[in-house]
Amino acid sequence: MDQIGLKLRSFRKAKGLSLKELGERVGCSISYLSMVENGKVDPGISRLKKIVNGLGITIIDLFKERSNDRVVIRKDERIHAQFLRSKTRIEILVPQGVEKQLDARLAVIHPGGSSEGEYQHPGEEFGLILKGILELVVDGETYRLVEGDSFYFRSTRPHRFSNPGKEDTLVVWVNHPASW
Repeated sequence: MDQIGLKLRSFRKAKGLSLKELGERVGCSISYLSMVENGKVDPGISRLKKIVNGLGITIIDLFKERSNDRVVIRKDERIHAQFLRSKTRIEILVPQGVEKQLDARLAVIHPGGSSEGEYQHPGEEFGLILKGILELVVDGETYRLVEGDSFYFRSTRPHRFSNPGKEDTLVVWVNHPASW
């Protein structure tokens, strides 16, 4: 989380925003944002999404370090992000480049893990459950998905997810346009 906080601060300063201005955009206190930037608080996935939206960037912008000319990313070369509060680990599956039109990731959602709230954004989403149980709520309707099930919806619809099971849930998750 320390590196994410430092990158958030860097983006905020590059955009000429004070903590107060960013806080007003995303509905967070100055002290909370400061703790996130200093790596003292794990914001969870839904709040991190709100913060990056307030900065006009995507979550994946926090991890861009590789050329978009790559064709193959080996398993041991993937960019990883661990969200302790959300009990979720994300592995980025596609090269990170400026002109990327979609993002794909492997979401490993530990038992009890969740998005920690609802969010929405432009675009559309697709997912394939590789293992475990995913509870997906879209527009207030709850879907229980298991291994082999897939989902698709417009990301402008309010949505959230959780793992109500007793084992890790693995989901290949794809967004277009890139929103992570």
